[in-house]
Amino acid sequence: MTSNNKSLDLINMTKNLRKPFDANVKPGDKVHILTDFKHDPLVWEAASAIVTELGAEPVISMFSPRPADYYDPPESVCSAMLQSDINVFLTSTGLFHSEAAHKSMEKGIPSIVMDGGMTAEMFEKGAVEADYLEIARLKHVVGKKVFGENAKNVRVTSEYGTDISYSVDGRIFVPPMPEDDYDPFKAYSRSTEGRKKSPLYGTLFPTGEFNVPPVEGSGEGTIVVDISMHQLGLLKEPVSLEISKGRIQKITGGYQARLLEEYLEEYGDENAYLMPTEASIGINPYTKITGVQREDKNFFGSIHFGLGTNADVGGTVKSKLHMDGVILQPTVIVDSETKIEKGRFLVDLS
Repeated sequence: MTSNNKSLDLINMTKNLRKPFDANVKPGDKVHILTDFKHDPLVWEAASAIVTELGAEPVISMFSPRPADYYDPPESVCSAMLQSDINVFLTSTGLFHSEAAHKSMEKGIPSIVMDGGMTAEMFEKGAVEADYLEIARLKHVVGKKVFGENAKNVRVTSEYGTDISYSVDGRIFVPPMPEDDYDPFKAYSRSTEGRKKSPLYGTLFPTGEFNVPPVEGSGEGTIVVDISMHQLGLLKEPVSLEISKGRIQKITGGYQARLLEEYLEEYGDENAYLMPTEASIGINPYTKITGVQREDKNFFGSIHFGLGTNADVGGTVKSKLHMDGVILQPTVIVDSETKIEKGRFLVDLS
């Protein structure tokens, strides 16, 4: 790669990376950047430079990677999160659903969420390039046309063997259509979507999903994750999870299925085996498959199923873990009507 191409890549990376900072950082703010030794240093270095350019003060906390997604950072970092004006998650594991993040957001401190191992290259192109006003519009449209506020039951199938049914009765939260002054990068409270008990107050970047927390205990059937999953990254072969009464009963597949079993046993708890606690549709047409969930789960027409915690997105489950797994080309049937077929929307999204 020539030096000119490298310079152009850095320009594109910085241009995209700064989008949520421009919308949320004010001169004089104390901006707490959380990162770890496993994360791409170029990203947090660029983020620190952007914060300084905006007239704010960057404070960087560097620590060892957490053993699992949504585990808290070290205690000293948790304390510092409560003294910041903004917390920025640039960690190799997810922090957004951690207890420490919840406490800071409940205090009114917004989070800029770019966690899960986003590399510099992922800020050059991919999901970060999307028109986020259009993403906000699609969230509303998908909520209304694929589901509808009165949706009751969903069935999802796939060519790899997924065949799972679950209830969404009372769990479809349709965000409002964005108004003319809407800033898609501005941190906001999830309570504006009807999730009254949600502590979440932040902006996700990149993003592009319509989120659904199914009714706990309602899942019946088989989920076959075929693309990627938290902690496992890109899958060498699909991982199959047998679900009964909303709980994982059996995990089969190759060596990554064994890794998932061991991971849940070591880092999970009783509620980590509840699934699906999330069933969200990807709506970002710029998304590329990378093995990183912050990017992959937004893939247009995909669905990702989550296990563990969902109390912060409209459910009732609290767990040590929350893990997502992506199915690339699902068929989604809502109340006996097919709305997505092999990853292709059958409803008019205009």
